[in-house]
Amino acid sequence: MCQERRSGASPARRPRPWRAVSAAVAGMAVLAAASGGCSAGSGQHSNGSRASRSAQGAGQSRGGAMRALAGVRGGVMFGGDVPLATAESKLGRKLAIVRVYDHLGHRFGGPQINRIMAGGSTLLVSLDTLPPRGPSYAAIAAGREDAVIRSWLHEVEQSAVKYHLPAIYVTFEHEADVPSHHRELGTPAQFVQAWDHIHQLAASAHLNWNDGGRIHWVFILTHFAYNDGQAGQFWPGTHEVDIVGADGYNTGGCRAARSSHAHFTTGQTPPVTPASLFTGLVRFAASHGSLPVFIAEWGSVAYRNANIRVNWIHQMQAFVQANPEITAALYWNSQVPPCNYILNNSATSLSALAGMAHAPDMQGKPAAT
Repeated sequence: MCQERRSGASPARRPRPWRAVSAAVAGMAVLAAASGGCSAGSGQHSNGSRASRSAQGAGQSRGGAMRALAGVRGGVMFGGDVPLATAESKLGRKLAIVRVYDHLGHRFGGPQINRIMAGGSTLLVSLDTLPPRGPSYAAIAAGREDAVIRSWLHEVEQSAVKYHLPAIYVTFEHEADVPSHHRELGTPAQFVQAWDHIHQLAASAHLNWNDGGRIHWVFILTHFAYNDGQAGQFWPGTHEVDIVGADGYNTGGCRAARSSHAHFTTGQTPPVTPASLFTGLVRFAASHGSLPVFIAEWGSVAYRNANIRVNWIHQMQAFVQANPEITAALYWNSQVPPCNYILNNSATSLSALAGMAHAPDMQGKPAAT
């Protein structure tokens, strides 16, 4: 979980074209610009009104029009991080989408990531910069990192083409709302400027889904930012974001234990509900262009009573099924001690997650749109 993971718990720190269909849709895209900033010349969404989306999605399951906007077909994309991908045999299926993490200045991909893509899974990949060595938001917005960023974006696009992935998902500096990790990089306003600049670099090279490429942009903060009203400070605007995402966990008190240097092995506090974590995210996406939603990282610590985590996974499945805006959900099968979300040694939790993975409405895949 990246709000506490910056030291790198995950072993792989690697990191649509849906066009305007009517003048009414284009008009809504213009109206959507009022909700946030965007760079001049970037590709505009053909978001459309709720009514036009409903008409366009007639005959499609689970909000088909929204899934077209997200580059998804066939339901929700079930996924997770690289450690979960290595446990696919225990789930009995391939992950549709895998969460990976890159740092600015690193090349995209690598043997393990390439094998994942060759196997048919798309990626949700971060392009992050870390202080004190990484460039600031201001430096990125000023174009000082353009050559490196352009190269990375082209590598992402080329990989999507090479491995026949019709959509691939990119985020810049996920969880920018966490002060301890991002304070040195700049202000929320400077984050927006940096995001706009990177998005424009991709648009200028025709790499974005609505510019002829395959890249979709996912805005990811922690669930806290959507629940406490901070998310708007970091919002680049509906012309710069395709999907709204959040990371959120049932920690069972592990963060408090870490802060107080107390012993922690299993959950000590009652589990929070998925709705308490992610309802703010769903509402934010609905009020900012009616955009699709990704649960970019989710997980639960273990409890002495194994049924608690099993029931929590079932609750998460029910929450996803109850909110058709959600187009992907990715379990984070890793840890930042003492917060441990790994399921590998729990047969009951793995069985619950496998049940979710095999549900008929969790068979979504990336799609050309």
